[in-house]
Amino acid sequence: MVLGIRLISRLWQDIACFQVNHFRFVFSINCHVRDTGDLSKLMKFKTSLHRIVILILLLLIWSNLGLATGGETDYWPTQGWRTASPESQGMDSEFLLKMMETIWDKEIGINSALIIRNGHIVLEANGYAYHRDDLRNIQSCTKSVSSALIGIAIDKGYIQSVHQPVLNFFPNRKAKRLNTNKKAMTLEHVLTMTTGLKCRDSHLYQWDGLTRMQARRDWVKYMIDLPMSEKPGTHFEYCNGASFLLSAIIQNKTGMNALSFAEKYLFAPLGISNIKWPSNPRGITIGWGQLKMRPRDMAKIGYLYMNDGLWNGKRIISSQWIKESTRKHTIATGLPGYGYQWWIINDDIYTAIGYDGQFIIVAPKEKLITVFTSSLPSKAMYIPVSLLGAYILPAVRSPTPLSENPDVNKKISSLITRWQTTSHLARAKMQNKPATTSPGMIYQTYVNDEYGFSVSHDGMLLDMTRLHALPPMVVFERRGLRGFPVFAVLVDDIPKGMALRQTGNYMIEVYKRMPQFQDSKIKKQELIKLHDGMDANYVEIESRHGSRGIYTACVFAYKNNKIIGAVAGSAGKSSIEYLAAMAKSLKFEN
Repeated sequence: MVLGIRLISRLWQDIACFQVNHFRFVFSINCHVRDTGDLSKLMKFKTSLHRIVILILLLLIWSNLGLATGGETDYWPTQGWRTASPESQGMDSEFLLKMMETIWDKEIGINSALIIRNGHIVLEANGYAYHRDDLRNIQSCTKSVSSALIGIAIDKGYIQSVHQPVLNFFPNRKAKRLNTNKKAMTLEHVLTMTTGLKCRDSHLYQWDGLTRMQARRDWVKYMIDLPMSEKPGTHFEYCNGASFLLSAIIQNKTGMNALSFAEKYLFAPLGISNIKWPSNPRGITIGWGQLKMRPRDMAKIGYLYMNDGLWNGKRIISSQWIKESTRKHTIATGLPGYGYQWWIINDDIYTAIGYDGQFIIVAPKEKLITVFTSSLPSKAMYIPVSLLGAYILPAVRSPTPLSENPDVNKKISSLITRWQTTSHLARAKMQNKPATTSPGMIYQTYVNDEYGFSVSHDGMLLDMTRLHALPPMVVFERRGLRGFPVFAVLVDDIPKGMALRQTGNYMIEVYKRMPQFQDSKIKKQELIKLHDGMDANYVEIESRHGSRGIYTACVFAYKNNKIIGAVAGSAGKSSIEYLAAMAKSLKFEN
């Protein structure tokens, strides 16, 4: 924007000088004009020249305003990313400051954060001992790269389609335990983690299957010899070995290992050169993980997908492959859906995910790419998604620039500097200073004027509703950074014939409609009086969410033919008393 203003100012000066000099030139010539015809020609020349100058001026203004308003990018980050203030790209830096403060204050194990909007870096932060050009192990984000390579191989005719049987790619290997289900397993089943193989090689099984595979001489043979636990396409079952089969398929069909194929058809066009991607003892690239690259290059993968597979006018991946890869093919664990080695957050946002909290998050509608590298424990691995929902998406305010906020951006820069230069030991000492007072729990109150009630919840819970659509009966929701605790307020029609003391069954039915919740059972149910004296039903429920136990405290009351509920749930760390306190805070107006 500043550059545009300077160019425009300089151009006006040039025009002024031109007009003065042109006047002198015309005056000189006019002294020698022989007739009115020569003068007419001279004046036409002058008018045309002025029009050309004005046209150039308008083009310069349009070009520079296009950059400032976050329009279509006029460059590609092949050689490097441009930087800009958040406000210049329509983002509110106040939210980004809150995010950085949260990471710092809570000592969250984020190693780097990179936010790009409209092709411009608006925030880049690296933790202590990390540099932006360091290679990071992107863990299972590698799988999304392997998926891209399969798409490119199909585009170039090396692979016919995703519907080809997997065993057909390995004609020189005879699979054990061969049956109808194994013969029916296709490339698409591998891409969507629905192979039906009894894999058992993820962190949920302490990587037992992966350890067994790596102990074998022929990893491909090990995978296709595995027994089938169910028909392909039945259920999502995360399987690292399946992603290894993708790189083996690329090598078999192209004659290049996945690394060489990627360097030629993916990395080179994007300007990615400094990477490391090891192979197994037989020279097959490890397709499930261990790819090392810079966060800025991770962002290029996301940017390619956000731009529908195009890069600087060149088609790298077909738009059809981008579409199929990033739509929900199956219900997954951890996040709502899974595509072709990409996780689906909602209909508009998808992400690559690696163990310990590596993320390449793509939000095409917002023209937003977010990259996190982390050292997070498994139970906190999805915190980057929460940061996206609580801070980054709400920061997106406009497709055009906002007013600059230099004071806040200065605070962000200062905090980033402190984050990068403060050792973990020094940071721990700073965080462990004894508090002078104990603030206790800080509650916030939600008021529903339509039905005349209020309820209080832990003020540390965050609004993440930008990440997912709320069910029709949910009128309010807040979540913790790890996804739990969850606090929700429900308003619904009273189920026909359901007495107040039976409303625990209502919550069981709600959980049944949510496939991520399983084995929900009522553990306690009793009629109580609320603080305002109104009759209510208190319920405690135990459920399972993936591998975690979920505990829920609910309070339901009837008013104006509606069932009104306050529901608080957590994954075991929070006490039932903490959850019950929020649920029992339900209060109606007199």
